[in-house]
Amino acid sequence: MARTLLFTQCLQNDFVAPVAPGRPIPNQLHIGAAESRRLVGDDPRTGPLGRFLRAFYDGAGEEHAVVHIRDWHDATDPAQAQHLAHFGMHCLKGTPGAAYVEPLAEQSGGRVKTLTVNSTVLNDFEGTDLRGQLQELMRGSAPGEITAGIVGVWTDVKVQYLAYDLLTRLGISNLVICSALCASRSRVRHFQALDLLSQNLAVRVVDGIPDFLKALGVGAEPARAPVAGYGATIEGGPVEGEDADLVRHLFRNCRSVTLKSLSGGFSGARVFRTESVDQEGRREVPFVIKTDTLEKISKERAAVERVENVLGTSAPAMSDFADLATRGAIKYFYASMHHSPVETLQSRIRRARSPAEVAELFDQLWEDILARLSQSPVRDRIQLFQHYQFKPEYARHTIERAEALGRAALHLPDLHRFYDRIPALLARDPMESAVCWVHGDLNLANVLVDEAGNSWLIDYFHTGPAHSLKDCAKLENDLKFIMLPMADEAALGRARRYEEWLLGQESLDVPLGALPADLATDAALAKIHAGVERVRRWTRELCGGVTAMEPYQVALLRYSAHTMGFDEPDELQKRHALISTALTADRLASKFL
Repeated sequence: MARTLLFTQCLQNDFVAPVAPGRPIPNQLHIGAAESRRLVGDDPRTGPLGRFLRAFYDGAGEEHAVVHIRDWHDATDPAQAQHLAHFGMHCLKGTPGAAYVEPLAEQSGGRVKTLTVNSTVLNDFEGTDLRGQLQELMRGSAPGEITAGIVGVWTDVKVQYLAYDLLTRLGISNLVICSALCASRSRVRHFQALDLLSQNLAVRVVDGIPDFLKALGVGAEPARAPVAGYGATIEGGPVEGEDADLVRHLFRNCRSVTLKSLSGGFSGARVFRTESVDQEGRREVPFVIKTDTLEKISKERAAVERVENVLGTSAPAMSDFADLATRGAIKYFYASMHHSPVETLQSRIRRARSPAEVAELFDQLWEDILARLSQSPVRDRIQLFQHYQFKPEYARHTIERAEALGRAALHLPDLHRFYDRIPALLARDPMESAVCWVHGDLNLANVLVDEAGNSWLIDYFHTGPAHSLKDCAKLENDLKFIMLPMADEAALGRARRYEEWLLGQESLDVPLGALPADLATDAALAKIHAGVERVRRWTRELCGGVTAMEPYQVALLRYSAHTMGFDEPDELQKRHALISTALTADRLASKFL
């Protein structure tokens, strides 16, 4: 009796075998070189599929079973003629193309109970005894007690159909799929299928191999990437423990790797630019390495896979990724990041000599990345207060911080007027707003620039469809409350005047314009305003025709209130964030309440 079933779907050479550079794919059903590399890797033993299978077979017990579903065709069978005519010749029985791809061929069998099902049509339950064999495996267990995991191809056809049949024919509702272990000819359709499986069939979609193993009752420990025996010397950093082991694994073919820390990534993340030397003494191109918790690395990997084709050379290409017991790492290759030193946009703005220089940096960021990432916003109905995570418990903390920072002494509006009504705001009907793909955490340390102003993004953990002005609000927030120095109370007074002036903008259609004369003499503020002006200019491009200021002000309020509790700003900068929070909340209270 098995309680956990692992289904492998069409993991055969004709579908997924690695394709050497310059060689054509073997048939029209093959997922292609890029997707094969994502699934199988350059070395099948250490690639994602091989690592998973090794871990699964090492950790599986008596209650586990494996069901291999393979295409198995006979060109002489008249019943299969139409299928083969439509899809082309593939997986002919007994040929190398029908054989399991290398990591599965190595691991298949052994002590884990295994079934093999030969499928000749798109539906694996038709013309096979799959239903009967599964019922025998499940004998003694109710369908609700069974967990079924699926790996293989194509996500949008065979994998999706199998999940539907397991749910509707056998009542197996605890279905789990790992995005890293499935693939299709189209990366877009792969992720669309995963979204549909999650939304329509309540399939649990996980991004990390350790999470998938846990769901299958195996656990994350066997999923460790091999690290023993690698002699690459690590310089710079510093890194230690699992992070050091991850770096050694990702540079396992090198003599040495030197790490230069990039001040980006927070909450336990570490980001480095590398200089590595291979075993033959040749310098490799620079890479960017990011280490973080397993959950965050897995989610970031999936997000990057969704945007690679949109951002082109401004997007990172994943050269490799690995995981250990608690930490994971991604090795990024940026096609155009080779020609000069790289620093964060935060650092670059600090040493900018003029407002014009800051404006140029933001123009480049828009042209290089954001105009492509956030292109084609569509209008949708969003409950913005839910979207930006306004909650009664957060409201209490915001009011407490505001009072501790001296709200009353600054003669600012009482925040209770707005924040006491958060439950009512959360219950309001959705507002029509623009939605598009956003980075999701676009702080200035997550943008890298070189000496020529070329821009790249890092940290894609939060990337996905969202309110189109989210990135703009985050950038404006960090410019004002982290990048603008507050030398004294007089500077804070000018910052308050600036916030009051910004709140005077009545529509996203109306350009923000130049600083008022009484503020333009503040050189630090003028430099920051150059960035804010460019960001506000982008909002007109991204608002999708919804030009009212309130949606943007809701986004700004979410970030300014949060910034009051940041460690990074000093006390006066936090009071600047308080001023913006109180004034914006009061304006929104007048609008919504």
